[in-house]
Amino acid sequence: MGAWRDAISEPGPAAARSGVILEVVLLALATTVRPTSLAAVYALLGTPSPRRLMVAYVVAGLAFTITFGLLVVWAFNGIDVNAGSSHTKAVAQVVGGFAVLVFAACLLTGRIGGPHPSDAPRPRGRWEAMLDRRLTLGTAALAGPATHIPGIFYLVALNVIVAQQLKVAGGLLEVLIYNAIWFAIPVGALAVCIVAPDAARAGVHAIERWTRRNARTILLVVSFLIGSGLVVRGALAL
Repeated sequence: MGAWRDAISEPGPAAARSGVILEVVLLALATTVRPTSLAAVYALLGTPSPRRLMVAYVVAGLAFTITFGLLVVWAFNGIDVNAGSSHTKAVAQVVGGFAVLVFAACLLTGRIGGPHPSDAPRPRGRWEAMLDRRLTLGTAALAGPATHIPGIFYLVALNVIVAQQLKVAGGLLEVLIYNAIWFAIPVGALAVCIVAPDAARAGVHAIERWTRRNARTILLVVSFLIGSGLVVRGALAL
């Protein structure tokens, strides 16, 4: 009877890995739409050479965020914290979920700034004004990391990854998945830009307008759902 209960409470490696990937995907979805990133992409798509500038933006941004993620995983490599145990994973989920809930509560009460309809960058806002001044590949490359500074959701995702597997190679897949989702809009805009730059810019414009109206509500809902889910799942596993 005890062995049967243990088998239920402690899933196999494949199931545990799938659970971590699902958590990483959900956390990444919360960061997919960023007003600053949308404004930068919109500005780059309006230049005479949008393709090469978008390539610089995406490549530099991904290089920065992926490197950051792998460095965090590497920094914990070899630290004896019972890596991979069910208890460690549960604690990581509770801690990460609590951090997301605190962020959501602060956003709801106005203690920290968040996306408001009045302050989201408009299509021809400060990013476009800054980037229009003799835009170069170097400027576009700098804009990639500058508009994708790691925030609470990425840090929580890395926390979950580290608890599941400390080895850098073991966490590489999850880090790549998170960043692929995080950069989904810039990468999609780049793909469309190759054949139809005007259509890509119009699409980003539409997403930006939708984000300006709904970003705060979406961020709050997603934060409370993800935070609550992580806390409950971790608490049940302790």
